[in-house]
Amino acid sequence: MRINVEEPRSAERFWEGMREVAAAAARHQDPDLYHSIVKIGRAALSQGVELVPSNGLFLECPVCEVLAGQRCVNVPRHPLQDNVLHAERTELAEKALRGEVPFPDPLR
Repeated sequence: MRINVEEPRSAERFWEGMREVAAAAARHQDPDLYHSIVKIGRAALSQGVELVPSNGLFLECPVCEVLAGQRCVNVPRHPLQDNVLHAERTELAEKALRGEVPFPDPLR
């Protein structure tokens, strides 16, 4: 199988795969998979892969407290509108992958 990293949707497809792994980690409650997602995400960012909206499924949501791998749910004063994840969850994931904030437990 050949992968064209110059493909216009390559970053989007990469993060789609990461979301699938996060869903599997949630299904199996496998902390090793969560840690692998973090390692792969950091490596991808260091190679210039851009973050895409709706990543962060590997983290618990700080707003609605759903588990890693689960989609966010509407809560008072924090509607999702057309998003899959709360903006705070996506921002936390972006900052954590860039090393600006520590990963929350149990990913440390």
